Parts: sequence; structure tokens; C-alpha cells
Amino acid sequence: MQILGLVLILINVGTIAGPVAGVVLIYQNNLTELVIPPQVQQIVTDTIDTGRSLQLPQYVNSTCDPSTGTVTATFSFTNPFDLNLTINSMSADVQCHTHSFPLGHVAIINPVQLNAGETATVTIVFTYTEAAENHFQTEHAGETSIGIDLVNSSLDISGISVEAPQLVTVPNVPIPP
Repeated sequence: MQILGLVLILINVGTIAGPVAGVVLIYQNNLTELVIPPQVQQIVTDTIDTGRSLQLPQYVNSTCDPSTGTVTATFSFTNPFDLNLTINSMSADVQCHTHSFPLGHVAIINPVQLNAGETATVTIVFTYTEAAENHFQTEHAGETSIGIDLVNSSLDISGISVEAPQLVTVPNVPIPP
């Protein structure tokens, strides 16, 4: 009976250790690929070797739709790398640049494909709150646009999550009349 128990223990250990040992043998010359995907290694290598890095998107323009309580903003984004990237998602909180008052939230409309070395247009929608409307009426009465700050930004670029610690200021965002 003890021999049967010992055999079963050895089978269990073999079913776990065998595949692990196989993977380690396959990647024995480059163990970092076990943890870090080759695409991430390529981005890091490009950034270090060539000094290239992702730049913040450049603001192009925006439009306001008071009936839906949204502002649609367009940004241009350049991919400095030699590999294609996809912006799967982007979101951030919005606050008034002048008063640091929370105004709402922004999110990307659709995923955007960024081919190597090319510039693409990224469209985001800013949905403002009722409190934001009150802020526009009391603190920005008579103004047609304000500066906003995007804070707590997060992006998913080709499956890699990026949290942006710095705020991004966007000037001249239209506000409802």
C-alpha cells in the first residue's frame, strides 16, 4: 500500500515538474522571455537604444453637444516604434484647469491602430456631470471654452496597461452655452 502511495506521489510530482522543466529547457538561453513578452522587450530596447519613447498625444480640436452633455475631442498620436501598436482603451478623469473642480470622465470611442512610425487620429468623448454644468454657469459664465486637465489617465496599448502619473492640460475645450 505504501508503494502505491509513493508511486502516486511521484506521478503527481512528474505531472507538475515535467512541463515546467520542459519550458525551462526551451527558454534556457533567454529566461526573461518566460516573464516578459518579446513585444515588451522590443519597446524597451527601442526606447533605450534609440532614445525613442511614446510622446503624449497632441490636441487637434473638439466639439460640444449640449443635448447629450458630451464633448468630442480629437488628438493626433505618433507611434515612434518599429512595430504596430493598438490603443485598446483610454480613460481619465477631467477637472477644470483653473479651479481643479471635477467635471466628469473621458474615454476613447473605438480602438485605434497605430502602424509603425505613423500618426493616427484618436477620438475621445468627455461626458460632463450636472455639477460640471453648474460649475460652467457659476465660474465660467459667458465663456465659450475652458482649459481642462486630464488626471488619473490609464491606457491599454496592445495589451500593456499604462498609468500616466502626470496630468495633461487641454486648452480651449468648448463648453455648453
